[in-house]
Amino acid sequence: MSQVSFATRSVLNMWLKVKLNRDLPLPTSRVISNMPLPRERVKIGAVQWDAQPVGQVQQWSQRIQRFFEQAADDHCHLLVFPEYLPLSLLGSIMPPSNAVQTLTDDTIRDLLRSLAPPIYRHWYRWMSAMSRQYRLTTVAGSALMVDHGRLLNVTVTFDQSGTESMRQAKWHPLVDEQRWGVVPGPIAAPQVMLPWGLSSAVCNDATYYETFRMAQAQGARLLAVPIADPEARYTLGKARRGCFSQVQDVPMVGVVAAATGRLFGLRLTGKAGIYVPSAMSADGSGVLAESLHPVGESFVSAVVSLPELDRVQREHRAQFPVPPGEFLDALYQFGEDG
Repeated sequence: MSQVSFATRSVLNMWLKVKLNRDLPLPTSRVISNMPLPRERVKIGAVQWDAQPVGQVQQWSQRIQRFFEQAADDHCHLLVFPEYLPLSLLGSIMPPSNAVQTLTDDTIRDLLRSLAPPIYRHWYRWMSAMSRQYRLTTVAGSALMVDHGRLLNVTVTFDQSGTESMRQAKWHPLVDEQRWGVVPGPIAAPQVMLPWGLSSAVCNDATYYETFRMAQAQGARLLAVPIADPEARYTLGKARRGCFSQVQDVPMVGVVAAATGRLFGLRLTGKAGIYVPSAMSADGSGVLAESLHPVGESFVSAVVSLPELDRVQREHRAQFPVPPGEFLDALYQFGEDG
């Protein structure tokens, strides 16, 4: 079967909506006060997620809530989830993984375009509710959305009240994504959330140093990077060429949240981690926290000192002067004529 009929897509769409609408945010007995955001020392949590499709929507929801619980227990201020976080929900209406692997690219493209809207809405609603309930600033991972007929991979950040603060579309979809109809998001200056200078980039975008320079030029100090890396074998060298390497070149704090496991024919590997310029880590490694294994689920956290980051950035600028602002505006087209 190379394509899915309109009737089949409509039935699957309605069936998924029914399943998702039955899933409501779970109440919690804990009372979390709405404390002011710290401006100097920020505790960050990063999630490593098993992306294996789930048979029941509630399985996904309960696992998500456990990570919020863990971050709250760990007194985090910021929580970062991985790329394609809600795609596991497709398991509630799709055949077993071994059958899914036989689907053609055309079939997958048709299904994703049809099922992306209800999954996106559920993911958005759920992550907003959890952010509000646990009073956490949340980079909610990423999800597929249909925007003016285009299939985009988008990350959304919610503040402590559950209100959307910023969003960022993936600029450089991988080959697998392109086969499935995902197109590059519009190139625009990255959004930055105060008071920390938080910005975001999706997966492959973090392998381009321009992404970090563009974000820093907009005032970013923390860059959250949700990933879902389709590598069957995790290699440290490949992993380090992304966020870790970039924050050594462009002094920032990088936070990676990783999806792992098998997802509809892909084998994902990766580690959740919090990375800083080497001068900010006691052992000079540039690693504040990192999960132990490149598969499975885990949670890591670390405290980041923003005044220390500012000091490191000043020293870096003194040693490696930044080109004039007019040059950067022209290079990245941030000016009025860009």
